[in-house]
Amino acid sequence: MNASLTLNTLTFDQSKSGDAGSERREVSRGVNLPEILIIRHQDYVDSGTKVPGVRSNVRIERYVAMADGRIVPVTLSLSVAVPSDSNIVSADVTAVTDRLVNLIHGTTNTSGLGLSASIFVSKQQ
Repeated sequence: MNASLTLNTLTFDQSKSGDAGSERREVSRGVNLPEILIIRHQDYVDSGTKVPGVRSNVRIERYVAMADGRIVPVTLSLSVAVPSDSNIVSADVTAVTDRLVNLIHGTTNTSGLGLSASIFVSKQQ
């Protein structure tokens, strides 16, 4: 993977990398209000099926200034568990991640439900 990743015009530059994962930072809003992208992978064995696989975690932290001046993160973490089998392909991972994005994202077409505020702000279930 590239040391720098550009997402929606923001460039996340790699600041750490190793066996524990990688970390990239984006500081266009200032060094005190970074966005941090962390990617990690871990082997696992499913407790029910006993099938091995790889669990990948992508985490984004966006630091914001609160009304009282404290700087705190708004954090998103996505874990995807992919069993190790030749019948499981990238399209299967894309299908589940697209469904999650479409659940929370409002779009101009009919695929996005736009439930971000309902789920995360109003705490609807």
